[in-house]
Amino acid sequence: MIYIAAGIILGILAGLNLDLVFNPEYAVYISLAILAILDTLFNMLYENLCGDLTLFRSIVLLVGDLVFGLFLGYVGEQLGLPIYLAAVFAFGNNIYVNLRSICDFMIEKYKKNKTDKTN
Repeated sequence: MIYIAAGIILGILAGLNLDLVFNPEYAVYISLAILAILDTLFNMLYENLCGDLTLFRSIVLLVGDLVFGLFLGYVGEQLGLPIYLAAVFAFGNNIYVNLRSICDFMIEKYKKNKTDKTN
């Protein structure tokens, strides 16, 4: 857990202190990539809690999410339509579902521990 916290803190500090400038034309692709990574991270957290986490499956899901999101972004740019919003909604929904599942899992675990201590 300490490695995760240290990585998040170092990532935030690096992002705030590095002067990275990117072309605004890539904003859609960058946002889709960030959402795909966040979706995979929340999915990995939930799978870890359930005991179903495998590295191979997580990597395949990450690559699939990235390819799907970036493909929709590219097709949308070519057609002049905001098709990438479908990927934004899908990733956002998956993040919400995984976060909700994590909360439900933690609540059930808390209730179970509470009833075990009273008995």
